[in-house]
Parts: sequence; C-alpha cells; structure tokens
Amino acid sequence: MTEDLTVGQQIVLLALDERGTLREAPLRVSLAVSVAALLELTFAGHVVVRDGAFVLARTPAPAPMDPAAAAMAERMRSHPEETPRQWLSAVREQALAAAYDGLSAKRLVREEGRRVLGAFGTIRHPVAEITVLAALRERLAAVLTQGQDPDERTAALITVLHHAGLKSVLPVGADEAAVERRFAAIAEGQEPAAALGETARTAVAALAAVIAASAL
Repeated sequence: MTEDLTVGQQIVLLALDERGTLREAPLRVSLAVSVAALLELTFAGHVVVRDGAFVLARTPAPAPMDPAAAAMAERMRSHPEETPRQWLSAVREQALAAAYDGLSAKRLVREEGRRVLGAFGTIRHPVAEITVLAALRERLAAVLTQGQDPDERTAALITVLHHAGLKSVLPVGADEAAVERRFAAIAEGQEPAAALGETARTAVAALAAVIAASAL
C-alpha cells in the first residue's frame, strides 16, 4: 500500500502525531511536501534539470495525476520567471492540502473538525489505517538501521526529510548517531543506490534556501 502513496503523502503521514496533528512546524512540513511535488514531476518526466535549472519538458506528457504535482506544474508554466524557491513557497499550501486530501481519499486518515476558509489550522487528521503507517516506518527502518539499499522513491523521501529538518519522523529505539550518519549519507547522495543526481540537488538547494530565509 505504501507504494501507492506519493512522496508528499508519505511525509505527511509520518509527520502526524497520535492526535492527528503535525509534530513539526506546518511551514516546514508544507515546504517538504512542495519539494516532493517537484520531484514527482521529475520522476514522471514532466520536468528536467538543464544547466542547473528546472524546466518543463518540451515533449508533451500526460497531465500529472497527483494534484500537488499538477499545481507545481501549473505554477512553473504560468510563472517561468520565478525561481525554484518562489515555486516552492507559492505551492506549499496547495501541496499540503492535496496530501491531506489524498490520504483521506485512500482512507488512511480521517478529518476531524471544521475547515475555516479552506485552512487546516483547526483540523486534525488521526491515522485511520495504522498498518500502512507501520509498513512505511518499517521500510525506513530497514534502510536507516539495517543497511538496506533504498529505491528511488525511498531515497527521495529520506533526502527531503533530511533537508527539511524533519528528524522526529525517524525510527526510534536505534543507535541515534548511527541512524543520523546513514540518514545524512543517503540524503547527500553518498551511496550509489541512493544518488538522485542533479534533480534532487537542485530541489533540496531551493528547499534549504527557503527554510533558511524563513528562520525555521
């Protein structure tokens, strides 16, 4: 089931606490989901990196199925003059809302409370299907504590978590220092199986710049 989740949905699912609220700063989580949407576009061939910059692919491709990725593609198309930092900031709320909606549609979380003008500030999203969350945590633990090589999407997830500073979602009970070293090594592309190349480096550089500018 975890393979049916976008990277952004996985980030949100991991970031929710027992009450269904984010255990990390919402701005930090939303930026992580926003950069995940950008990576989803690269996985699908909608976006390429050329001369260190993201550009929409010239060859037409099917429209992105993921609403967060579609929102990112539309922002890039309508505001080509903007930087990746600006795209991430502009799309982050839409991307976070899309992740919540996607998890709700899959019945992995349930929405409690009432939205005010579409905002999620007063809404909780308790996890409804704990087995999927457990499987996701086990997959991360296998990579971070047991040395298993990550696939492309798991490497992308770990890379975004690392550069967004979302360390509270990491497996607990293991050697913290060892997990942190493995976490950093994968995120920095120091292992062949986990290297995501120029796409990830460009994306997380933009993410880091936004977080630094936001003083998070």
